[in-house]
Amino acid sequence: MNKFQKKKPIACREILVLDLTGEFFFCAKERKPFRWHCILADTLASANKAVQDYNFFVAIAVLSKKTQHRVLNSVNEINQRQQNIIWIAVLIDIDAVDAALISRLPYYFTDYHHLPIDWDHLNQTLGHAYGMAILKQKEQGGCRHLGQKTPFLGDSHLINKLRSNITKVAASDEAVLISGETGTGKGLCARLIHSQSARKRGPFITINCGALPQSLIHSELFGHEKGAFTGADKQYIGHIERANKGTLFLDEIGDLTLESQVNLLQFLEEHIIERLGGNKTINIDCRIIFASHINLETAVEEGRFREDLYYRINILHLHAPSLREHKEDILLLANEYLNLFSPEYQKYTLSPKALDIMLAYEWPGNVRELKNRIHRGIIMANSDQLSAADLGIKITNIKPDENDVVDLAQHRVVIDTELLLDAIKRNNHNISAAARELKISRTTFYRLIKKCKIKL
Repeated sequence: MNKFQKKKPIACREILVLDLTGEFFFCAKERKPFRWHCILADTLASANKAVQDYNFFVAIAVLSKKTQHRVLNSVNEINQRQQNIIWIAVLIDIDAVDAALISRLPYYFTDYHHLPIDWDHLNQTLGHAYGMAILKQKEQGGCRHLGQKTPFLGDSHLINKLRSNITKVAASDEAVLISGETGTGKGLCARLIHSQSARKRGPFITINCGALPQSLIHSELFGHEKGAFTGADKQYIGHIERANKGTLFLDEIGDLTLESQVNLLQFLEEHIIERLGGNKTINIDCRIIFASHINLETAVEEGRFREDLYYRINILHLHAPSLREHKEDILLLANEYLNLFSPEYQKYTLSPKALDIMLAYEWPGNVRELKNRIHRGIIMANSDQLSAADLGIKITNIKPDENDVVDLAQHRVVIDTELLLDAIKRNNHNISAAARELKISRTTFYRLIKKCKIKL
Protein backbone atom coordinates (compact mmCIF):
# COMPACT_ATOMS: atom_id res chain seq x y z
CA MET A 1 0.00 0.00 0.00
CA ASN A 2 1.27 3.47 -0.82
CA LYS A 3 2.35 5.61 2.13
CA PHE A 4 0.45 8.86 2.27
CA GLN A 5 2.16 12.00 3.46
CA LYS A 6 -0.30 14.15 5.36
CA LYS A 7 -0.29 17.78 4.42
CA LYS A 8 -2.48 20.82 4.17
CA PRO A 9 -5.06 20.39 1.38
CA ILE A 10 -4.28 22.80 -1.43
CA ALA A 11 -5.23 23.05 -5.08
CA CYS A 12 -2.49 21.27 -7.05
CA ARG A 13 -2.09 18.83 -9.91
CA GLU A 14 -2.39 15.73 -7.74
CA ILE A 15 -4.83 13.03 -8.72
CA LEU A 16 -6.14 10.07 -6.82
CA VAL A 17 -5.66 6.72 -8.58
CA LEU A 18 -7.91 4.04 -7.14
CA ASP A 19 -6.29 0.88 -8.52
CA LEU A 20 -6.81 -2.47 -6.82
CA THR A 21 -4.99 -4.24 -9.66
CA GLY A 22 -1.74 -2.23 -9.71
CA GLU A 23 -1.63 -2.33 -13.52
CA PHE A 24 -2.31 1.35 -14.18
CA PHE A 25 0.17 2.61 -11.61
CA PHE A 26 2.85 0.31 -12.99
CA CYS A 27 2.24 1.68 -16.50
CA ALA A 28 2.24 5.29 -15.23
CA LYS A 29 5.59 4.83 -13.52
CA GLU A 30 7.05 3.57 -16.80
CA ARG A 31 5.64 6.54 -18.69
CA LYS A 32 8.07 9.51 -18.69
CA PRO A 33 6.93 12.20 -18.40
CA PHE A 34 3.42 11.86 -16.98
CA ARG A 35 2.32 15.35 -16.02
CA TRP A 36 0.36 14.35 -12.90
CA HIS A 37 1.38 13.48 -9.37
CA CYS A 38 -0.47 10.19 -8.82
CA ILE A 39 -1.50 9.31 -5.28
CA LEU A 40 -2.07 5.57 -5.40
CA ALA A 41 -4.81 3.90 -3.41
CA ASP A 42 -4.51 0.14 -3.76
CA THR A 43 -7.14 -0.63 -1.09
CA LEU A 44 -10.52 0.91 -0.30
CA ALA A 45 -9.24 2.00 3.10
CA SER A 46 -6.29 3.84 1.58
CA ALA A 47 -8.63 5.56 -0.88
CA ASN A 48 -10.74 6.88 2.00
CA LYS A 49 -7.62 8.07 3.81
CA ALA A 50 -6.28 9.80 0.70
CA VAL A 51 -9.50 11.78 0.27
CA GLN A 52 -9.19 12.97 3.87
CA ASP A 53 -5.54 14.00 3.44
CA TYR A 54 -5.70 15.62 0.00
CA ASN A 55 -8.01 18.03 -1.76
CA PHE A 56 -8.45 16.13 -5.04
CA PHE A 57 -10.18 17.71 -8.02
CA VAL A 58 -9.73 14.74 -10.36
CA ALA A 59 -9.49 11.01 -9.73
CA ILE A 60 -8.92 7.86 -11.80
CA ALA A 61 -10.70 4.61 -10.99
CA VAL A 62 -9.26 1.44 -12.50
CA LEU A 63 -11.87 -1.23 -13.12
CA SER A 64 -11.33 -4.86 -13.98
CA LYS A 65 -13.88 -7.62 -14.18
CA LYS A 66 -12.84 -8.85 -10.74
CA THR A 67 -12.64 -5.48 -8.99
CA GLN A 68 -15.34 -3.40 -10.68
CA HIS A 69 -18.01 -3.85 -8.00
CA ARG A 70 -15.66 -3.02 -5.11
CA VAL A 71 -14.28 -0.01 -6.97
CA LEU A 72 -17.72 1.37 -7.87
CA ASN A 73 -18.81 0.88 -4.27
CA SER A 74 -15.79 2.89 -3.12
CA VAL A 75 -16.41 5.63 -5.71
CA ASN A 76 -20.00 5.82 -4.52
CA GLU A 77 -18.92 6.17 -0.88
CA ILE A 78 -16.37 8.86 -1.70
CA ASN A 79 -18.90 10.79 -3.79
CA GLN A 80 -21.33 10.82 -0.90
CA ARG A 81 -18.74 12.67 1.19
CA GLN A 82 -17.01 14.74 -1.49
CA GLN A 83 -19.02 15.59 -4.60
CA ASN A 84 -16.48 17.91 -6.23
CA ILE A 85 -14.19 15.15 -7.50
CA ILE A 86 -14.43 14.47 -11.25
CA TRP A 87 -13.83 10.78 -11.97
CA ILE A 88 -12.18 9.20 -15.03
CA ALA A 89 -12.42 5.43 -15.57
CA VAL A 90 -9.65 3.16 -16.87
CA LEU A 91 -10.94 -0.24 -17.98
CA ILE A 92 -8.63 -3.24 -17.83
CA ASP A 93 -10.78 -5.95 -19.45
CA ILE A 94 -11.94 -4.11 -22.55
CA ASP A 95 -12.97 -7.28 -24.39
CA ALA A 96 -15.34 -8.55 -21.72
CA VAL A 97 -17.22 -5.71 -20.06
CA ASP A 98 -20.65 -6.69 -18.79
CA ALA A 99 -23.79 -4.68 -19.51
CA ALA A 100 -24.26 -3.66 -15.88
CA LEU A 101 -20.94 -1.80 -15.88
CA ILE A 102 -21.71 -0.14 -19.22
CA SER A 103 -25.04 1.18 -17.93
CA ARG A 104 -23.40 2.63 -14.81
CA LEU A 105 -20.41 4.38 -16.39
CA PRO A 106 -22.17 7.71 -17.19
CA TYR A 107 -23.41 8.04 -13.61
CA TYR A 108 -19.91 7.89 -12.11
CA PHE A 109 -17.42 8.99 -14.77
CA THR A 110 -17.10 11.88 -17.20
CA ASP A 111 -14.94 9.78 -19.55
CA TYR A 112 -13.14 6.45 -19.76
CA HIS A 113 -9.95 4.97 -21.22
CA HIS A 114 -8.69 1.42 -21.62
CA LEU A 115 -5.43 -0.48 -21.81
CA PRO A 116 -3.17 0.03 -23.68
CA ILE A 117 -3.45 3.66 -22.64
CA ASP A 118 -3.17 6.54 -25.09
CA TRP A 119 -1.22 8.78 -22.71
CA ASP A 120 -1.60 11.96 -24.74
CA HIS A 121 -5.34 11.47 -24.85
CA LEU A 122 -5.45 10.70 -21.13
CA ASN A 123 -3.44 13.85 -20.35
CA GLN A 124 -5.94 15.89 -22.36
CA THR A 125 -8.87 14.28 -20.56
CA LEU A 126 -7.34 14.92 -17.14
CA GLY A 127 -6.47 18.50 -18.05
CA HIS A 128 -9.99 19.20 -19.24
CA ALA A 129 -11.49 17.59 -16.13
CA TYR A 130 -9.13 19.54 -13.86
CA GLY A 131 -10.02 22.82 -15.55
CA MET A 132 -13.74 22.10 -15.31
CA ALA A 133 -13.38 21.24 -11.61
CA ILE A 134 -11.59 24.53 -10.91
CA LEU A 135 -14.20 26.49 -12.90
CA LYS A 136 -17.03 24.71 -11.12
CA GLN A 137 -15.52 25.49 -7.73
CA LYS A 138 -15.14 29.17 -8.61
CA GLU A 139 -18.74 29.35 -9.81
CA GLN A 140 -19.90 27.85 -6.52
CA GLY A 141 -17.69 30.16 -4.47
CA GLY A 142 -15.62 27.24 -3.17
CA CYS A 143 -16.29 23.56 -2.61
CA ARG A 144 -19.94 22.75 -2.06
CA HIS A 145 -20.24 20.30 0.76
CA LEU A 146 -23.19 18.06 1.44
CA GLY A 147 -25.93 19.78 3.32
CA GLN A 148 -25.22 23.23 1.91
CA LYS A 149 -28.50 24.72 0.77
CA THR A 150 -28.71 25.05 -3.00
CA PRO A 151 -31.63 26.48 -4.99
CA PHE A 152 -31.91 23.71 -7.57
CA LEU A 153 -29.92 20.50 -7.26
CA GLY A 154 -28.42 18.88 -10.33
CA ASP A 155 -25.41 19.09 -12.63
CA SER A 156 -26.99 17.65 -15.78
CA HIS A 157 -27.34 19.59 -19.02
CA LEU A 158 -31.13 19.83 -18.59
CA ILE A 159 -30.95 21.22 -15.06
CA ASN A 160 -28.18 23.68 -15.93
CA LYS A 161 -30.24 24.85 -18.87
CA LEU A 162 -33.30 25.26 -16.62
CA ARG A 163 -31.27 27.32 -14.13
CA SER A 164 -30.05 29.56 -16.94
CA ASN A 165 -33.57 30.04 -18.30
CA ILE A 166 -34.91 30.86 -14.82
CA THR A 167 -32.37 33.67 -14.55
CA LYS A 168 -33.36 34.97 -17.98
CA VAL A 169 -37.13 35.05 -17.37
CA ALA A 170 -36.64 36.51 -13.88
CA ALA A 171 -35.33 39.69 -15.50
CA SER A 172 -38.66 40.15 -17.29
CA ASP A 173 -42.06 40.98 -15.85
CA GLU A 174 -44.06 38.95 -18.38
CA ALA A 175 -46.21 35.94 -17.53
CA VAL A 176 -44.42 32.61 -17.28
CA LEU A 177 -45.86 29.14 -17.91
CA ILE A 178 -44.01 26.24 -16.28
CA SER A 179 -44.83 22.80 -17.61
CA GLY A 180 -43.75 19.46 -16.21
CA GLU A 181 -44.95 16.34 -14.48
CA THR A 182 -45.98 16.22 -10.85
CA GLY A 183 -43.00 16.31 -8.51
CA THR A 184 -40.51 17.90 -10.93
CA GLY A 185 -40.11 21.15 -8.97
CA LYS A 186 -42.40 23.59 -10.78
CA GLY A 187 -43.14 25.38 -7.51
CA LEU A 188 -39.42 25.72 -6.80
CA CYS A 189 -38.91 27.20 -10.26
CA ALA A 190 -41.59 29.79 -9.53
CA ARG A 191 -39.97 30.73 -6.20
CA LEU A 192 -36.57 31.08 -7.85
CA ILE A 193 -38.01 33.35 -10.55
CA HIS A 194 -39.53 35.54 -7.83
CA SER A 195 -36.37 35.58 -5.69
CA GLN A 196 -34.23 36.66 -8.66
CA SER A 197 -36.67 39.27 -9.94
CA ALA A 198 -37.11 42.96 -9.18
CA ARG A 199 -40.19 41.94 -7.15
CA LYS A 200 -38.22 39.79 -4.69
CA ARG A 201 -39.00 42.14 -1.79
CA GLY A 202 -42.72 41.85 -2.50
CA PRO A 203 -45.07 38.99 -1.54
CA PHE A 204 -44.98 35.57 -3.18
CA ILE A 205 -48.49 34.14 -3.11
CA THR A 206 -49.22 30.54 -4.10
CA ILE A 207 -52.58 29.02 -4.92
CA ASN A 208 -53.26 25.49 -6.16
CA CYS A 209 -56.18 25.78 -8.54
CA GLY A 210 -56.79 22.03 -8.41
CA ALA A 211 -57.22 22.04 -4.62
CA LEU A 212 -60.00 24.62 -4.52
CA PRO A 213 -63.73 23.78 -4.64
CA GLN A 214 -65.18 25.21 -7.84
CA SER A 215 -67.66 27.30 -5.85
CA LEU A 216 -64.83 29.14 -4.07
CA ILE A 217 -62.35 29.67 -6.92
CA HIS A 218 -63.64 33.14 -7.86
CA SER A 219 -63.70 34.29 -4.24
CA GLU A 220 -60.22 32.91 -3.54
CA LEU A 221 -58.76 34.65 -6.57
CA PHE A 222 -60.59 38.00 -6.49
CA GLY A 223 -61.86 38.22 -2.91
CA HIS A 224 -65.32 39.15 -1.66
CA GLU A 225 -67.11 41.77 0.41
CA LYS A 226 -69.00 41.10 3.59
CA GLY A 227 -72.43 39.68 2.79
CA ALA A 228 -71.52 38.79 -0.78
CA PHE A 229 -72.97 35.29 -0.25
CA THR A 230 -74.23 33.09 2.55
CA GLY A 231 -71.45 32.65 5.08
CA ALA A 232 -69.47 35.70 3.92
CA ASP A 233 -69.56 37.35 7.35
CA LYS A 234 -66.50 39.54 6.69
CA GLN A 235 -64.46 41.02 3.88
CA TYR A 236 -61.92 38.66 2.27
CA ILE A 237 -58.86 39.82 0.34
CA GLY A 238 -58.26 37.47 -2.61
CA HIS A 239 -54.94 35.97 -3.66
CA ILE A 240 -54.51 38.32 -6.62
CA GLU A 241 -54.90 41.39 -4.42
CA ARG A 242 -52.56 39.97 -1.76
CA ALA A 243 -49.92 39.50 -4.46
CA ASN A 244 -49.90 43.23 -5.29
CA LYS A 245 -46.32 44.48 -5.84
CA GLY A 246 -45.14 40.86 -5.82
CA THR A 247 -45.68 37.55 -7.60
CA LEU A 248 -48.73 35.29 -7.81
CA PHE A 249 -48.09 31.62 -8.54
CA LEU A 250 -51.12 29.81 -9.96
CA ASP A 251 -50.33 26.08 -9.80
CA GLU A 252 -52.33 23.55 -11.84
CA ILE A 253 -53.88 26.29 -13.96
CA GLY A 254 -55.37 23.61 -16.20
CA ASP A 255 -57.88 22.74 -13.46
CA LEU A 256 -59.61 26.14 -13.59
CA THR A 257 -63.21 26.12 -14.76
CA LEU A 258 -63.96 27.79 -18.09
CA GLU A 259 -65.88 30.53 -16.24
CA SER A 260 -62.88 31.28 -14.02
CA GLN A 261 -60.65 31.27 -17.07
CA VAL A 262 -62.71 34.10 -18.55
CA ASN A 263 -62.35 36.18 -15.37
CA LEU A 264 -58.64 35.51 -15.19
CA LEU A 265 -58.14 36.49 -18.84
CA GLN A 266 -59.94 39.77 -18.21
CA PHE A 267 -57.64 40.52 -15.28
CA LEU A 268 -54.54 39.72 -17.34
CA GLU A 269 -55.66 42.19 -19.98
CA GLU A 270 -56.71 45.03 -17.65
CA HIS A 271 -54.84 44.40 -14.35
CA ILE A 272 -58.00 45.41 -12.52
CA ILE A 273 -60.14 43.34 -10.15
CA GLU A 274 -63.44 43.78 -8.39
CA ARG A 275 -64.22 41.84 -5.23
CA LEU A 276 -67.28 39.62 -5.34
CA GLY A 277 -70.24 41.60 -4.03
CA GLY A 278 -68.44 44.91 -4.43
CA ASN A 279 -68.54 47.74 -6.97
CA LYS A 280 -65.08 49.19 -6.50
CA THR A 281 -62.34 48.50 -9.03
CA ILE A 282 -58.84 47.89 -7.68
CA ASN A 283 -55.66 48.30 -9.71
CA ILE A 284 -53.23 45.42 -9.23
CA ASP A 285 -49.53 45.36 -10.05
CA CYS A 286 -48.27 41.79 -9.84
CA ARG A 287 -46.47 39.26 -11.95
CA ILE A 288 -48.20 35.92 -12.48
CA ILE A 289 -46.48 32.59 -12.94
CA PHE A 290 -48.55 29.63 -14.10
CA ALA A 291 -47.84 25.92 -13.86
CA SER A 292 -49.55 22.80 -15.15
CA HIS A 293 -48.79 19.09 -15.19
CA ILE A 294 -51.26 18.52 -18.04
CA ASN A 295 -50.65 19.35 -21.69
CA LEU A 296 -52.52 22.63 -22.13
CA GLU A 297 -52.34 22.43 -25.93
CA THR A 298 -54.26 19.15 -25.75
CA ALA A 299 -56.68 20.74 -23.27
CA VAL A 300 -57.28 23.55 -25.76
CA GLU A 301 -57.98 21.05 -28.56
CA GLU A 302 -60.42 19.20 -26.30
CA GLY A 303 -62.23 22.41 -25.31
CA ARG A 304 -61.19 22.22 -21.63
CA PHE A 305 -58.96 25.29 -21.76
CA ARG A 306 -59.50 28.58 -23.55
CA GLU A 307 -57.20 29.13 -26.50
CA ASP A 308 -56.96 32.90 -25.96
CA LEU A 309 -55.96 32.37 -22.33
CA TYR A 310 -53.37 29.78 -23.31
CA TYR A 311 -51.59 32.17 -25.66
CA ARG A 312 -51.84 34.97 -23.09
CA ILE A 313 -50.09 32.98 -20.33
CA ASN A 314 -47.58 31.21 -22.59
CA ILE A 315 -45.44 34.27 -23.29
CA LEU A 316 -42.42 32.78 -21.54
CA HIS A 317 -42.26 29.00 -21.17
CA LEU A 318 -40.11 26.84 -18.92
CA HIS A 319 -40.14 23.05 -18.77
CA ALA A 320 -39.19 21.19 -15.60
CA PRO A 321 -37.78 17.85 -16.84
CA SER A 322 -38.85 14.54 -15.37
CA LEU A 323 -36.25 12.74 -13.25
CA ARG A 324 -35.97 9.94 -15.82
CA GLU A 325 -34.74 12.58 -18.30
CA HIS A 326 -31.76 13.48 -16.09
CA LYS A 327 -30.93 10.30 -14.21
CA GLU A 328 -27.31 11.40 -13.98
CA ASP A 329 -28.47 13.67 -11.13
CA ILE A 330 -29.94 10.83 -9.06
CA LEU A 331 -26.77 10.17 -7.07
CA LEU A 332 -26.30 13.86 -6.24
CA LEU A 333 -29.96 14.23 -5.22
CA ALA A 334 -29.92 11.04 -3.17
CA ASN A 335 -26.78 12.16 -1.31
CA GLU A 336 -28.37 15.51 -0.52
CA TYR A 337 -31.50 13.88 0.90
CA LEU A 338 -29.45 11.32 2.81
CA ASN A 339 -27.66 14.22 4.46
CA LEU A 340 -30.92 16.08 5.02
CA PHE A 341 -32.75 13.24 6.77
CA SER A 342 -29.85 11.51 8.54
CA PRO A 343 -29.73 12.27 12.27
CA GLU A 344 -26.66 14.07 13.58
CA TYR A 345 -25.29 10.96 15.26
CA GLN A 346 -25.54 8.65 12.22
CA LYS A 347 -24.66 8.92 8.54
CA TYR A 348 -26.52 6.79 5.99
CA THR A 349 -25.29 5.65 2.57
CA LEU A 350 -26.75 3.64 -0.33
CA SER A 351 -25.84 0.07 -1.13
CA PRO A 352 -24.61 -0.58 -4.70
CA LYS A 353 -27.72 -2.69 -5.37
CA ALA A 354 -29.98 0.12 -4.14
CA LEU A 355 -28.23 2.54 -6.48
CA ASP A 356 -28.61 0.12 -9.40
CA ILE A 357 -32.34 -0.07 -8.78
CA MET A 358 -32.64 3.70 -8.41
CA LEU A 359 -30.94 4.18 -11.78
CA ALA A 360 -33.19 1.58 -13.45
CA TYR A 361 -36.40 2.88 -11.87
CA GLU A 362 -38.58 5.23 -13.94
CA TRP A 363 -39.55 7.57 -11.05
CA PRO A 364 -43.17 8.41 -11.91
CA GLY A 365 -43.26 10.75 -8.90
CA ASN A 366 -39.97 12.39 -9.97
CA VAL A 367 -37.75 14.26 -7.47
CA ARG A 368 -40.51 14.42 -4.86
CA GLU A 369 -40.77 10.63 -4.91
CA LEU A 370 -36.99 10.27 -4.65
CA LYS A 371 -36.95 12.54 -1.60
CA ASN A 372 -39.79 10.62 0.06
CA ARG A 373 -38.22 7.23 -0.65
CA ILE A 374 -34.89 8.31 0.86
CA HIS A 375 -36.77 9.53 3.93
CA ARG A 376 -38.65 6.23 4.12
CA GLY A 377 -35.43 4.27 3.69
CA ILE A 378 -33.75 5.98 6.64
CA ILE A 379 -36.76 5.26 8.83
CA MET A 380 -37.01 1.60 7.78
CA ALA A 381 -33.27 0.76 7.55
CA ASN A 382 -31.73 -1.86 9.82
CA SER A 383 -28.20 -0.56 9.20
CA ASP A 384 -26.48 2.62 8.07
CA GLN A 385 -26.48 1.38 4.44
CA LEU A 386 -29.88 1.61 2.76
CA SER A 387 -30.97 -1.43 0.78
CA ALA A 388 -33.39 -1.60 -2.15
CA ALA A 389 -36.00 -3.03 0.24
CA ASP A 390 -35.60 -0.02 2.55
CA LEU A 391 -36.46 2.29 -0.34
CA GLY A 392 -39.54 0.23 -1.20
CA ILE A 393 -38.65 0.00 -4.90
CA LYS A 394 -39.11 -3.33 -6.64
CA ILE A 395 -37.77 -3.97 -10.13
CA THR A 396 -37.56 -7.47 -11.50
CA ASN A 397 -34.77 -8.71 -13.77
CA ILE A 398 -32.59 -5.68 -13.17
CA LYS A 399 -29.38 -7.72 -13.15
CA PRO A 400 -28.28 -8.65 -16.66
CA ASP A 401 -26.97 -12.04 -17.61
CA GLU A 402 -23.32 -12.40 -16.54
CA ASN A 403 -22.47 -13.80 -19.97
CA ASP A 404 -23.93 -10.76 -21.72
CA VAL A 405 -20.82 -9.23 -23.33
CA VAL A 406 -20.99 -5.73 -24.78
CA ASP A 407 -18.75 -4.19 -27.42
CA LEU A 408 -17.70 -1.10 -25.48
CA ALA A 409 -16.32 0.76 -28.48
CA GLN A 410 -19.56 0.25 -30.39
CA HIS A 411 -21.59 1.36 -27.39
CA ARG A 412 -19.55 4.55 -27.12
CA VAL A 413 -20.07 5.35 -30.80
CA VAL A 414 -23.83 5.08 -30.27
CA ILE A 415 -23.67 7.48 -27.30
CA ASP A 416 -21.36 9.93 -29.11
CA THR A 417 -23.59 9.90 -32.20
CA GLU A 418 -26.65 10.78 -30.15
CA LEU A 419 -24.84 13.60 -28.31
CA LEU A 420 -23.43 15.06 -31.53
CA LEU A 421 -26.73 14.95 -33.42
CA ASP A 422 -28.60 16.56 -30.50
CA ALA A 423 -26.00 19.34 -30.24
CA ILE A 424 -26.08 19.98 -34.00
CA LYS A 425 -29.88 20.16 -33.97
CA ARG A 426 -30.05 22.47 -30.92
CA ASN A 427 -27.57 24.86 -32.54
CA ASN A 428 -29.21 24.90 -35.98
CA HIS A 429 -26.25 23.10 -37.60
CA ASN A 430 -23.78 25.71 -36.33
CA ILE A 431 -20.73 23.49 -35.73
CA SER A 432 -18.81 26.08 -33.72
CA ALA A 433 -21.75 26.62 -31.37
CA ALA A 434 -22.34 22.87 -31.05
CA ALA A 435 -18.67 22.29 -30.21
CA ARG A 436 -18.75 25.04 -27.56
CA GLU A 437 -21.86 23.50 -26.00
CA LEU A 438 -20.10 20.12 -25.71
CA LYS A 439 -16.94 21.89 -24.49
CA ILE A 440 -14.72 20.41 -27.19
CA SER A 441 -12.72 21.97 -30.02
CA ARG A 442 -13.95 22.16 -33.61
CA THR A 443 -11.17 19.74 -34.59
CA THR A 444 -12.36 17.18 -32.05
CA PHE A 445 -15.96 17.75 -33.12
CA TYR A 446 -15.15 17.03 -36.78
CA ARG A 447 -13.07 14.01 -35.79
CA LEU A 448 -16.03 12.58 -33.86
CA ILE A 449 -18.37 13.33 -36.76
CA LYS A 450 -16.09 11.35 -39.04
CA LYS A 451 -15.73 8.53 -36.53
CA CYS A 452 -19.50 8.28 -36.05
CA LYS A 453 -20.10 8.57 -39.82
CA ILE A 454 -22.49 11.49 -39.42
CA LYS A 455 -23.47 13.24 -42.64
CA LEU A 456 -23.97 17.00 -42.30
